[in-house]
Amino acid sequence: MGWLCFAVVFLSWGSVTAIAQAPMSNGKATEHVVVQYENIIANGALLTPEGWKRASKLFAQSNAYPPDGVISLMSTGGSVGEMWLEGNRAEVQTKWTDYMGTIDSGLRYKAPASSVMAVFVFHLIYTNKHQDIRANGETSTEITGPWEWKIESPQNTRWATADRAVEYVKMMRDKSDDLAVRKNADKTLAALQRMRGGCGRASAC
Repeated sequence: MGWLCFAVVFLSWGSVTAIAQAPMSNGKATEHVVVQYENIIANGALLTPEGWKRASKLFAQSNAYPPDGVISLMSTGGSVGEMWLEGNRAEVQTKWTDYMGTIDSGLRYKAPASSVMAVFVFHLIYTNKHQDIRANGETSTEITGPWEWKIESPQNTRWATADRAVEYVKMMRDKSDDLAVRKNADKTLAALQRMRGGCGRASAC
């Protein structure tokens, strides 16, 4: 997954719904970066080149926007905590958030192997350099700016919540003339609606 890794706990979800809430932090500068990033995910910004460019400001490095890249699904609103800080590097983890599978370029949904609660791990670096994103979505050369905490690994994954994914899949389905893609989209929308409606994160009703 590039900039993060998973610590996975297998749980039975019951009737918990996958809704986006504001992340909770202790107010540290490193945590604020991750809170900003989760808010960008919750707003669906990573599904557009403009939002990808905005998010790139939080990263030391960014890859070009992947218009046909896989969309990974997560919830937001868990706790955010700085685990350690050593010199110009730090680790921040988010807890009580969920990984809910992926949507591919054909609008096919793939559920995770099991319903999981995920701990997302971010490594940050205090730096005055980062790669900017040009208007065409491509990366530029490294530029120098103010000293800030940034996520160290490259930005390379389109993340979204279930709510934002519903909006995206509907839009892409309505734009497509491919009957197979439209059929995939309808199946994906049904799965996403179950997540939002209390049938479990990634399980069928």
